Amino acid sequence: MRFLNPVSAEVRLEQGARGQYQGHGAESSRLKHCIMSFANGRSTTMDQNAEYEEAIDLEALDQAHDDGLLSKPTPNTSRLVRAWLMVLSVVQKVLYYPPHGSLKLGPTAWLDGVRGIAALEVFIFHSMAIWASLVPAWGRDENGNLSFNVLQFPFVRTFFVSGGAAVCVFFVLSGYVLTQKSLRRIRKGSTQQVYPAVSSSMFRRGFRLYLPPIFTTFCEMLATRFGFVPPLSFIFVAESTLFAQFLDWITETNSFVNPFYNFTAAIRGGIAHDKYDAVVWTIPVEYYGSFMCYFLLFLLVWIPNNGMRMGFVAVLSIFWMWLGCWNLFCFSSGMLIADFNLGQGDNPTPKYGKVWAAVFALSFYVAGFPTLMLGKLPMPGFETVYSLTPQSLAMEDHARLPWSISGVLLLLSISQLPRLKALFETYFCQYLGKIAFSLYLIHEFSLTLFGLGLQGVMLRIAGLEPHGHTVVYWLVCVVWYFLFTIPVFALAAQVERWIDGPSVKFARWLEGQCLKYYRKGG
Repeated sequence: MRFLNPVSAEVRLEQGARGQYQGHGAESSRLKHCIMSFANGRSTTMDQNAEYEEAIDLEALDQAHDDGLLSKPTPNTSRLVRAWLMVLSVVQKVLYYPPHGSLKLGPTAWLDGVRGIAALEVFIFHSMAIWASLVPAWGRDENGNLSFNVLQFPFVRTFFVSGGAAVCVFFVLSGYVLTQKSLRRIRKGSTQQVYPAVSSSMFRRGFRLYLPPIFTTFCEMLATRFGFVPPLSFIFVAESTLFAQFLDWITETNSFVNPFYNFTAAIRGGIAHDKYDAVVWTIPVEYYGSFMCYFLLFLLVWIPNNGMRMGFVAVLSIFWMWLGCWNLFCFSSGMLIADFNLGQGDNPTPKYGKVWAAVFALSFYVAGFPTLMLGKLPMPGFETVYSLTPQSLAMEDHARLPWSISGVLLLLSISQLPRLKALFETYFCQYLGKIAFSLYLIHEFSLTLFGLGLQGVMLRIAGLEPHGHTVVYWLVCVVWYFLFTIPVFALAAQVERWIDGPSVKFARWLEGQCLKYYRKGG
């Protein structure tokens, strides 16, 4: 009997080399190698899925023990080793976690890691809301009542309630990633290569962004209609029949993707909640911000001077913020950081490390700035940032200004700190980067599907009331996060594998078919 084992390509039993495993420490060293390959390592992309098909022949392992070819101190130890290997294999398979040695780091791998951590922060931000009211600053809850929770402290709160800043990081990253290759071509003088590359990206972008949320909102519509979950959006209205609900979902999807409905709000970073999933409001914002970058690239090819080009983008970024378009500020600032990094070369010499570390710390602190949509509440620890935030900008939430600046400076400072970049190149961060989009799309659905129910069961077992804030209450919260996060990550990994990834492939295939048709003369 053979079991699929993605833990490590090296963990296999080759009968021709059995003798090398003799010795009293052989099994423990192999187990240690498996654990280390699961927890550590570094990577960049996850396209080499063939590594997931590596297998360990447990029957051969049993036969080796029977023949005395592998040292086994006790029978119990042998069974424990095999059981632990199988557990790691199953967990890694379910999570779609990359095996050790299957991935290689590229020069921009750290960007994937940053994206993954930003998605994790949004996940923590929304899930923590069912355990505590942490959105306001220290000393108040969302109703303005007195509330003293150490998790509301500056710096500490950034780990738990910086979802708004994380969204800004998403947009800065998009501006960087979408333009970096074209900006490199402009710097090399290969401007003619920019046009076809950008045109290809423009064709595929809509499929890449909209197909996955269309699928997930359809599933959420069915789950909500049949009563499996409460509505994910406060504007949801149950229709009289399933067919009527389906037609309503079609209408809502049209409003979601159709620029005649959503352009005005999305281009300014406005929040227009979808009836079936509130979190997908960022998708149209991402789409139009992407096209702003593409159109801007067509303009920048006519500015060969690097300084003039970067100066133009910097002025444009400030202009976007002056208009209240915080989202476009983030996208164009991402372009500016990409151009700046390209000017430093592929292997820049680290300079001003302490200065950049201070910039990162300050940006991390500002990322925890409370929302200003709750009205005028005391802001201990953030009074200075609040006083520097103009209230005259045309924004729904003026906290978007400090969040946006924080997102820009976070990415810029990380790019200048090699040790910090290396942190985002670790296996875990790269894994999060791979499932980031899927995790963003399904985490709220998962929270209503089984997260709330799991919380209720655990609180009843412990005999606790919601928002008890005792030591036992927070211990239950920690256990809940462990039990909840594993299936959420597993579901996100499968959505990435079967929905998100195929959407990218479908867009490329459709583009190829259109090009073939065009070249044949229609």
